[in-house]
Amino acid sequence: MRNSLRLLFVPALAVFQFLLSFSSVSAEPDCSAFISQLPAGAIKGYVSVPEDWSDPKGRKINVFYYGSRKAGEERPAVVFFNGGPSSDSHGSYETLRSDIRSEKFDFIFIDQRGTGCSDPYPAGTGFETAGRLANYTSRAIVNDAEEIRKTVLGPDKKWSVFGQSYGGMIVHRYVAVAPKSIEAAYSHGYAVMTDQVEWMKLRILSQSRVAENYFRQYPRDRAALDALRSQIPAGKCFEDEGSRICGPALLDALRHPLGFQDSWEGMHWWIENLAQDSVLNDNMLEGFSRFYVTDFTQSKLASSVINRVEINKGSSDIEECAEAVRRLKKSGDDPDKWPINECRIIAAVENMALDPVIASVDKIDPLRLEDVRSSLEQNPALRLFLYAGQKDTFVPVETFKEEVSSLGVLVEYKLFGSSGHEGYHTEGQVWEDLSAGARGGSRRI
Repeated sequence: MRNSLRLLFVPALAVFQFLLSFSSVSAEPDCSAFISQLPAGAIKGYVSVPEDWSDPKGRKINVFYYGSRKAGEERPAVVFFNGGPSSDSHGSYETLRSDIRSEKFDFIFIDQRGTGCSDPYPAGTGFETAGRLANYTSRAIVNDAEEIRKTVLGPDKKWSVFGQSYGGMIVHRYVAVAPKSIEAAYSHGYAVMTDQVEWMKLRILSQSRVAENYFRQYPRDRAALDALRSQIPAGKCFEDEGSRICGPALLDALRHPLGFQDSWEGMHWWIENLAQDSVLNDNMLEGFSRFYVTDFTQSKLASSVINRVEINKGSSDIEECAEAVRRLKKSGDDPDKWPINECRIIAAVENMALDPVIASVDKIDPLRLEDVRSSLEQNPALRLFLYAGQKDTFVPVETFKEEVSSLGVLVEYKLFGSSGHEGYHTEGQVWEDLSAGARGGSRRI
C-alpha cells in the first residue's frame, strides 16, 4: 500500500513566500512570541475540553483561542476556521487582520485541537496514537468551538461561522450539529460529494483546465515543465519524514500552487529555477521535494487519520485514481498526457511505515449532506453561503454541483470566476455577505 498524497484541505497562504522558507515550515510555533504580539485588549485564552467528547471525564486537552473582540464593543462576532487539517490559524489571522474590512467584525480564531498554541497532537506514530487522533476531527472542533462561544460571548449569544477549505467542512458540520448557535454560515472552497471516485476525477480534470489558464499567463512554462520532466530519471528519489518519492511525478506537486491564483508567481519561480541553463538543478529539486514531501503529502499521521474518519472512503487513493483515470479515458480524455496530474504523484509516494497504522483506524464519522439539509430545513432563519472559485483545483467548481442541487433554495451559492482557493479573502462579495448575514433575517422570500 502506498501513502495517500491527497491534500484535501489546505490553508490559503501566500505560497511563494512559503516555498522560499521551506526549511522552517515544520517548526513548532513560538506561542509565547505569537501571543505577546496580539493587540492590547484582544481576547485570548484556553478552554479545557475532553480529548474524546464521548468520554467527558477522560483525558483533557487545552484549546487556544484569540481575537479582536474587546470589552464594551458590540461588533458582529465571527469565528473563523482555517484550512488544514493539522494547520494552525496564525496565517489566516495575519491575512484577515491586514484587510481593513475586517475592522467591522470581531473575528475570533481557534487553533484547532492539536495545532498552533493548543495542546499538540498525541505523540508517536503507533496504533494507539492513531486511535486517539480519530478524536481530532471536525465534530470535536465544533464541540470545542461551542465551549469557546459560551466563554467569550455567553451561553445565549450566537456568532457567525466562516471557514475556508477544511474550515468549510467544519462550517458544514457546525450547521448540522449546532445550528441554533449560528447567526449565519459561510463556507469557501469546500463542497459535500458522495462519490469519491467522481470527486477525484473532477479534481484532476480541473488541474488540466486551470493549467491551461496558467500557461496563457506564463506561455514558456509549458515547454520548460516538459523539459524538466524529461530530465528527472525514474530512479531519482527523495525521502523525508518517512515518505519517499521518486521520478518525474515529483513535479505534479505543483498542483498545490496551481490552485491558488495568487500563488502562480511562486509556481513560475519554481519552474524557472529548477533548471539552470536548461540543466536540472539537483539542489533546487531536493529543496522542492523536501518541502512537498514533508508538508504537502499525507505523511503526517494526524492529517491522514482525520481525513480517513471524515471521508469514510471505501478504497485507497491509488484505487480511486485508477478508476477516475479509467472514467476520463472512457470519455476521451487522457490524463497521462496532462502537464499536471495529481494521480501520478499519488502513485509515486510511498509511506510503508504509516500505511498500516492509518488503515487500522476503524472509526468513521462522515459529514452527510442529508444532515446539513435537514438542519437548514429545521432552522429557516439560518443562512448558508457557499463559495467556489473557477480556478480552484483543490475543491473545483464542478464538485459543488451535487450540494447546490440538493440544497436548492436552502443555500446561497456564488461562483467567483477570477479567483482560486484563496478567494475567501480576496473577493469583495464575501465581505458584503458577512455584513448581510450579520444583519440577520430569513433567506426565504
